[in-house]
Amino acid sequence: SSGINAEYGGVQLAKALGAKDIIGVCSGRNAELVRSLGATEIIDYTKGSVTDYLLENGAVPEAKKFDIIYDCATNSGAGEDYYSSSMGLLKPGSRHGQYVAINGSPGFWIRAMTGIRVGANEHLFLMKRNTAEYQELGRIMDGLEGGEPIKPVIQDELPFNEEGLKQGFDLLKSRRAVGKIVFNMDM
Repeated sequence: SSGINAEYGGVQLAKALGAKDIIGVCSGRNAELVRSLGATEIIDYTKGSVTDYLLENGAVPEAKKFDIIYDCATNSGAGEDYYSSSMGLLKPGSRHGQYVAINGSPGFWIRAMTGIRVGANEHLFLMKRNTAEYQELGRIMDGLEGGEPIKPVIQDELPFNEEGLKQGFDLLKSRRAVGKIVFNMDM
């Protein structure tokens, strides 16, 4: 199972890479969108935590724990921190139970960027600057083995001017954007 915390590209990426059970964590108002992108199950975080959703008789059964948690919400601007609760929801073992963050705490970034080892099952989503990795990402984005291409979910396309920038950043700060905010240099 893969747990994806509120990131539309992450759901599509998990699907493209062959994940069978993709659990999207989002608000109920975004459930159908996340399901349409490939989530097989939805956890509405406005109704309770992921841990609460998985609990049976006071504990999370091993069978319900995740192979991978792709955390797109921790440290995204409103004080969220799902790291600790995520670690308790991972399957044990070196091959399973991987936690991948796209944000991470400042300490997590410093350890990752300076080569200080973070946990064996903790990762930041980073790419090396080389042609092979960009080509692989392009291959995944185009659709692996005839699969569907990954398409960005776009909330709004705004002009790249003072009014457009203000509108875009206000939307971003509202934390209610559903998808990316694109600034068009030609508008």
